[in-house]
Amino acid sequence: MSHKETPDTMEWWKKTIVYQIYPRSFQDSNGDGIGDIPGIISRLDHFTACGIGAIWLSPFYKSPMLDFGYDIEDFRDVDPMFGTLRDFDQLVSEAHRRDIKIIVDFVPGHTSDRHLWFQKSVRREDPYTDFYVWHDGKVDDTGKRVPPNNWISVFGGPAWAWNEERGQFYYRPFMAEQPKLNYRCPLVVKEMKDVVRFWMEHGADGLRVDAISQIMEAADKTLDEPRNLEVDCPPDQYEYLNHIYTAMHPDGFPLVQDWRDVLDEFQQKDGVIRFMVIEVYEAGRNVFRQYGGIPFNMNLVDDLEKMGLSGESLGQLIREEYDNLPPGAWPTFVIGNHDRHRATAKFGRQYADLLNVLLLTLKGTPTTYYGEEIGMEEISVSYEDTQDPFGKNMGPSRYMVYSRDPCRGPMQWDDAAHAGFTTGDRPWLPVHSNYQTVNVKIQSDDGGPLSSLKIYKLLAKLRQEPAFLCGDVEYAVCDRDVFAYLRQHPDYKDRYLVLLNPGKAAVLNLDITASPVEAQEGRVVVCTPHVDPSMTIGQQVKLNRLNLKPGDGLVVRLD
Repeated sequence: MSHKETPDTMEWWKKTIVYQIYPRSFQDSNGDGIGDIPGIISRLDHFTACGIGAIWLSPFYKSPMLDFGYDIEDFRDVDPMFGTLRDFDQLVSEAHRRDIKIIVDFVPGHTSDRHLWFQKSVRREDPYTDFYVWHDGKVDDTGKRVPPNNWISVFGGPAWAWNEERGQFYYRPFMAEQPKLNYRCPLVVKEMKDVVRFWMEHGADGLRVDAISQIMEAADKTLDEPRNLEVDCPPDQYEYLNHIYTAMHPDGFPLVQDWRDVLDEFQQKDGVIRFMVIEVYEAGRNVFRQYGGIPFNMNLVDDLEKMGLSGESLGQLIREEYDNLPPGAWPTFVIGNHDRHRATAKFGRQYADLLNVLLLTLKGTPTTYYGEEIGMEEISVSYEDTQDPFGKNMGPSRYMVYSRDPCRGPMQWDDAAHAGFTTGDRPWLPVHSNYQTVNVKIQSDDGGPLSSLKIYKLLAKLRQEPAFLCGDVEYAVCDRDVFAYLRQHPDYKDRYLVLLNPGKAAVLNLDITASPVEAQEGRVVVCTPHVDPSMTIGQQVKLNRLNLKPGDGLVVRLD
């Protein structure tokens, strides 16, 4: 890979760590058991201590909360459970005072059915008549009016819902209460650009664009999607079909440029670059780069779980990200988010620190899901206590496969009641039972042992070195049990070796002195707690007899 940049020429979003906050679960300030914006403000110093320069907020907008904020009733207001618009303004002000950027979640594809636009569209009030995707449907053999096609909702079941008052079906690729906006209507395009403009006027520094894959569907609503022959699943499950008409439709790609244009308006006013990152899981994600959006690389979120954690799988997926980048493009890496199982659940707690070493030493913008810095684990939730509609809709026998509640447990701040998340009687989801030993306070103890949080802070500081910010990546070892690579920038003298054992077996007397390392010794700058107890940070080590247990991670500055 070509380096071409120095730290002085890099845009801020390339140099920062992005930290995802799920507001309901981060910090409750008023004792109602639900996290809120004042709670986030009270914890801003955590990001300063961790070397994090940007926080991304999952939706906090006014909403019935049937999909926990992704069913938006008003794009331009804060839901009372999270606070007020004034609270958001204070968050921006306090964050900026600490040199922390604010990225807001932008949900452009649909609204709540309680949104005023939808209510007026139901009544065919202009100019809202065509704001949503409406269709008469078709008549079946029994004379019953049915949806126009076989499209399936991401959450399961038909993707069309009947509205009695209007006498038509409306398209809803997610919940029935989330009608799809019609981007073939120019007024919708304009309104959503104005939504972006609203949050930029309130000081936001960027957008995380939600569910871009479903932003546009085929113009012809009578087209059925074909069966997906590669999976065996119930016919009401999303994976049952190949979504050739409802996912990654090319007519939707240029919309990203519309939003980018708004961000650029504000950059021209104040000189501050606005960041736009896009949620997309499908292949071909790099197409959005030509429209000004940076796609999340979800390889380490989904594909790594399917392949299994090993040196070979890490090497393959990381090479794919770098090798498939268009010229001049910047990579991204993310390991977890609010929609997927936590890394500790997928791979085991002993690999949590290793994955942070990986995330923060690769070339590219890393995104940390809240709690990953302390190795948080997933909570256990019964079907009766399940909050997530995705899980509820699947019923008692399948809810655990689909519920996203386990990865959304309250942040573990200390060993007080409810982990310091709330002073109320009950948090909205239960706190993990290990909160007394896995929390920010105990892991910050200067006199305590090396912890996940301390390792994270060391990595965040190390990541500001030119070698890690914009240096080259050169692979040294990539086999079943070891993934090792060099980080160096030709304009600076420091060279670093990152050594990881993501495998299942111990590696003894590893000799890594050959090309491209070409060094005999080095000094340890980061190591995980599992590493040989005789090895400490600052220690000089010989590179021809290294021992790495499963889950070990090591960063060495080469002599």
